[in-house]
Amino acid sequence: MDVPSLSSLAAELVSAISLLSHYPTPPSIPPVVVLTQVEMQARFCNGPCRVRAAYDPEYGVFLDDRLDLARDPVDRSILLHELVHHVQAQAGRFDPDHSECQRASRDEREAYEIQNRYLASLNVARRFPLPRFAPACRETSARE
Repeated sequence: MDVPSLSSLAAELVSAISLLSHYPTPPSIPPVVVLTQVEMQARFCNGPCRVRAAYDPEYGVFLDDRLDLARDPVDRSILLHELVHHVQAQAGRFDPDHSECQRASRDEREAYEIQNRYLASLNVARRFPLPRFAPACRETSARE
């Protein structure tokens, strides 16, 4: 998918996020960068891993070049998931009152919830399981 098409798709998905959640449309859409699997692993993992997409607040959304955004709604939902993280960051969601571990767990869970709502809105049967709090977060989150 070329850069203008990616930008247009990202804007469309950010609008969908606003419709599927309580978030307003952010003032900007992050850049979307397509990398090979090897480049994704080098950037986001300490070796081979299954990363297919990632959000970096400083650089934007990174996608594995094997995702078929044009034809596969599940693959598009992966981009939407990462864009949810951008929308969360723009809105200041889960910021300073919680530990980094708690914020990461909560924003990830919310991103999967919105991703699953998106898939449901397209009548796609596939859903992504919601993550649980990381073990290191459990003690602190139980006290809240």
